[in-house]
Amino acid sequence: MMNRPVDSSKSWISLVLCHCSGLIDLVAMPVWIGIVLIGMYGLSPQSAGTLVSCFLGAAVISSAIVSPRVNRIRGALAVPLGYGVAAAAFIAMATTRDYGTMIALHFVGGLGVGVGLSMAHATMGASSNPHRLIAVAFLGLTLVSLGFLGGVSKLVVAYGGPALFLALGSMMLVTALFALIGFPSRRPGISNPDASVHHDRLPRVVWLAMIGTGFALLNHSMMFGFVERVGDSHGFSRAQLMNTMLAIGLVNLSPGILATCFEKKISPKVVIVFGPALHAVLCLMLTQTTVYGVYTVGACLFPVVMTFTHTFIFAYLARLDPSGRAVGATPVMLMTGSAIGPFLGGAVAQRFGYESLGWIVVALAVVSVGFFVATVRGELRGTSGQPRIA
Repeated sequence: MMNRPVDSSKSWISLVLCHCSGLIDLVAMPVWIGIVLIGMYGLSPQSAGTLVSCFLGAAVISSAIVSPRVNRIRGALAVPLGYGVAAAAFIAMATTRDYGTMIALHFVGGLGVGVGLSMAHATMGASSNPHRLIAVAFLGLTLVSLGFLGGVSKLVVAYGGPALFLALGSMMLVTALFALIGFPSRRPGISNPDASVHHDRLPRVVWLAMIGTGFALLNHSMMFGFVERVGDSHGFSRAQLMNTMLAIGLVNLSPGILATCFEKKISPKVVIVFGPALHAVLCLMLTQTTVYGVYTVGACLFPVVMTFTHTFIFAYLARLDPSGRAVGATPVMLMTGSAIGPFLGGAVAQRFGYESLGWIVVALAVVSVGFFVATVRGELRGTSGQPRIA
């Protein structure tokens, strides 16, 4: 098999597609949970959240297995297989409403996505400019989100819930085909003569940053999956909520561009500490107001803040851990929080109302900021060179 370098246009297209397909579940949450599973399939908030949590939990499991081994797995084979399995699972979801069958299919689909996304993110971390590549990938994800929050949501309203799963399956299938053609077959870091770079235990500061990211994304998924339901509980009309979903997609064109523009102008340490705090303020704003304009501003801006922050986190981790294992574990960080988020958010909303989600977000944001502060202090003190933990 011929070698495909990471820094080529064909490889970048494949990697960006892998990123978009692997994270489309997070983008599609308002449609997936709010409109389809709760609104059309009649599931309770907790049952709907459990299904999506099952998908994300499976992605965490497979990513946790793959990420420590990214330098020993041939991505050009594993990635098409992973996304191919996910495509088959989503297409099958369109044919059933049996809850047990849907749980099984969500789990299988999550396993496939976790493999593909781990290998893609590890490879992106080995590029010559991980910050720029992940920013481009997030911009691509935003363009895709326009389709889901604008176009696909309207298809779902017109043709029913199966339209969502067919759209997700089609995207996974296209990504699998592009990965066969263009996914990089090797990572530059493997040729590094210092083998310890790839096999030493991760520094303490890396673990702190990964845990902080997990809490930040727990907050995001707990809120984002119920944005439409929060608006409905405020009494906004279906037309208003559809306009908000479209506005979210349009506004989210900005964070990838902004992250690229501010790459050299803002310290990543500042972004990772203050980003989760601002995210919490916006979440509180959209849950506590019955004014449509204020709700829409909060709903549009809190995903922007999270995407902008995560772009800096990704590049920060790529620098702290040259082996690629930390960024390879991005799905673990993303989806551990995201897997718990829909279930936790559904349970809280079911018992205490959707407005209570805002206060839970604030509490967890304090925890996330605490881990990021500890990360920054640890790096400034040089603890990354001290004894390492497993």
